[in-house]
Amino acid sequence: MSMFSICTSFVTQGELEGTIDSMIASETRFTTEIGVLSRRFFQCATQPHILWAVTEWSSEKHHNDAAQSIMKTRRDDRIASIRFGPEPYFEVFCTEIRALRVGECSDRLRFVVVAHGLVSARAHEPFRALRDEHVARMAGRLDWLAVYTNKYNEAEFVAFLGFVDERAFDAVREVGDLRLEEYLFTGLRTPLGMSYLAGYNQFTCTPLSLARRR
Repeated sequence: MSMFSICTSFVTQGELEGTIDSMIASETRFTTEIGVLSRRFFQCATQPHILWAVTEWSSEKHHNDAAQSIMKTRRDDRIASIRFGPEPYFEVFCTEIRALRVGECSDRLRFVVVAHGLVSARAHEPFRALRDEHVARMAGRLDWLAVYTNKYNEAEFVAFLGFVDERAFDAVREVGDLRLEEYLFTGLRTPLGMSYLAGYNQFTCTPLSLARRR
């Protein structure tokens, strides 16, 4: 079964162009031969030094082999990843909740919300039930939705919500008294009630194409 690695890099001020150039230089090595099934990049619109990468691997072993051969770190780099550079970086090994997928990620999508949350330890079941209900209700109005959970801690999730442009997003952003992101991802029980989440953050992004810069 395939697995996903979702990485976030916070690039040091003044190093963004060099970091992207390094990514471009190494990207040709992430091939199907080493177990890479797909790879997508997103750049925060308001804080361009924040970069997200989503890679689908044939297996966790393929990821760990690549960490050793390409990134020159230990095979299991959940700790060794700190050697990637001085800037903050984290990686989460994930599985996709395929039942929640809406549409597909494609080059026509130019506006993406990345949501990163942690479900309260006492609220897993009610949160999932409410999330699934809300996604089903809104699916026909979304261009793309992919939701991933941490392979080793299902309380942590990362979701990608994509639209063809910001105007398309704005057209569906209000859901009653809530914003679309709140409605889908925060587990709010009522418009004025508390969320089922222990933590939440989100980033407004645009796709980052490395191929066009080569």
